[in-house]
Amino acid sequence: MPAHSPPVPLVRLTPRESEILGLVADGLGNSEIAARIGLAEDTVKTNLRSIRTKLGRSRRPALADMACRAGHVARPKGAEAARPEISDEETTTLRLLAQGAGAREVAKAQLMSHHTAKKHIRRLLDKMDASDAAHGVSLAWSWHILNSDEGARSR
Repeated sequence: MPAHSPPVPLVRLTPRESEILGLVADGLGNSEIAARIGLAEDTVKTNLRSIRTKLGRSRRPALADMACRAGHVARPKGAEAARPEISDEETTTLRLLAQGAGAREVAKAQLMSHHTAKKHIRRLLDKMDASDAAHGVSLAWSWHILNSDEGARSR
């Protein structure tokens, strides 16, 4: 985390919870997190429940958004961290995901079917080489897609 003070909700996290939050932002699943830091998967799940309660967010992309606002820098999957060209519609989708929206909310906001929204999100994440939506949100922050205008407002 950065040298400056993290947003107020994040100071409530234990050091282990902060570590897990960063790994969620990097797109790791529960079993990968458990293996990486040497915990049982059930312990990771317990920590995630605590994080969700403390931060008032239930979806992983919204947790990643909070981690990035506190200074977490996403780790790209491969050696290349090339920023793809992201359209305005895709930026809106990333903002919605960062706010905790799921495919149904994206569909409603983007005026598309739920099925189309799911495909749209998957194509966007593939384009970004993101392992999941949380990782996509983190990468968008590291590429300065979400940290301008609307994305910079505090929660």
